[in-house]
Amino acid sequence: MQILAVIVRHKTALQDSQTISSLIQAFSQSPELLSSIRILLWDNSPEALDHPELPFPFIYKHASTNVGLSGAFNHAAAMAQMDNIPWLLLFDQDTTVPAGFLSNMLRYAAELHSRSEIAAVTPTVYVGDFIASPLRMLFSRYRAYPEGEIGIAEGEAAAINSGTLLRVNDLLEIGGYSDAFWLDFSDYYVFHQLFLRKKLIWRAADIRLQHSMTVMDYDNLMSTWRYSNVIHAEGAFNDLFKGKLENAVQTLRLLARVVRQRRRFKNAEFSRITWRYFLARLFSSRQTRLQRWESSVRARVDSIGVHGTGQ
Repeated sequence: MQILAVIVRHKTALQDSQTISSLIQAFSQSPELLSSIRILLWDNSPEALDHPELPFPFIYKHASTNVGLSGAFNHAAAMAQMDNIPWLLLFDQDTTVPAGFLSNMLRYAAELHSRSEIAAVTPTVYVGDFIASPLRMLFSRYRAYPEGEIGIAEGEAAAINSGTLLRVNDLLEIGGYSDAFWLDFSDYYVFHQLFLRKKLIWRAADIRLQHSMTVMDYDNLMSTWRYSNVIHAEGAFNDLFKGKLENAVQTLRLLARVVRQRRRFKNAEFSRITWRYFLARLFSSRQTRLQRWESSVRARVDSIGVHGTGQ
């Protein structure tokens, strides 16, 4: 069984990446894994690395423009398809890969290879003590599944990109990652498309990962630019894929978020961004909001010259 593992880098030195550091240790302890796992280091940084070196074989690709997570994963899927590699293992640069993770994912890839109804294998991902993935959609809210339950995820499941094992054919059949959701909600978009096509998600609940998430640390990691991108992607995702009642509830939740952010975070600009977006949702129609979103997406795609798969 073969897996293509893709690591997406952005403005971080290789030695400072949690993902790369832990992979170095994993391969040093089990070098035989390199016969089954090929590594692609996709670099979205403004400047390419000059002759990057790591203590394991890897392919280095530098994007001339920042194509985001969606562009990186779509290029990786195309590469995997070309080389007849059935599974894609996704990483960003902030995931701690524990001992045994790679061998366990290889095991799942082999065991589930013939079960074509299963499109993805998701470990349990923690941010500190908080379960961040996978989550189950329950009326416009995502809830953690019970810990330790291995098998098919019930209902509509979503998982963060990093640590997820995706079947290449299923990703390509849904059109890949979306250029519109190029960074935030890229994973929710893909899992929703898989759900619409009645594809199943396997919970590898015996595997744990630790991950650092910008959206979980506003005081130290989150920038106002990134939060603005998050909240607009969140709104567009809801407008595109959720009903009127769910959207109404989501709009009201923004008001509560304004108060919560003002109390919790040092930077008051986060609450001001939410307040402005709340007013924009309150006084504009779904059609108007989506037109604005689509216009901003076209502007970004045209500015970087990227036209990949996805909507």
